[in-house]
Amino acid sequence: GTRRTSSTSVGGRAVSMAAKDSLHSGLHKIGSAFRRGVDKTEALAKSAKLKIEIAGLERQIAKAKADFGKEVYDAMVASDKQATERLFTATRTRVRELEADIAAKHAFIHDMKHHDDSAASPLPPRGDQSSGTWGAPPPTPPPGAPALPSGWKRATSPDGREYYYHEISGETSWTVPMA
Repeated sequence: GTRRTSSTSVGGRAVSMAAKDSLHSGLHKIGSAFRRGVDKTEALAKSAKLKIEIAGLERQIAKAKADFGKEVYDAMVASDKQATERLFTATRTRVRELEADIAAKHAFIHDMKHHDDSAASPLPPRGDQSSGTWGAPPPTPPPGAPALPSGWKRATSPDGREYYYHEISGETSWTVPMA
């Protein structure tokens, strides 16, 4: 009897199934390594972008403090204690918001360096409502919570406010995203 082996023709040559499987496995490993490289490059780009944003926030703090000095001088010369206190409170609040945003960005950069990207949740939405920091999404939505579109996750800011982020795009929102 004749013994048959399973083979396929590639480029006019017979290739055994084992060789074909080995080739497929090798190509899969190369693809996985390529994807990890792309992921690292994307993380470095995100980190660089955040560092640029941090520098901009630091400039905003310096400007807020310089503007405060100019504005409070006139209020103090006029002995207007209420205006002085109002200016101080407004500037202090703004500087704290900017500092919190900077801290959140530093924490996000740290998390990207030290944790798996899939375990990190993005920063909460920016703007006056931002708490400046972020938290991991709850394991399950609370009872009665609306279903989220594909790719969207819930997270909670340290002040307890719920926000939403898209795992792939990084987009964030204080309101429930629409499907």
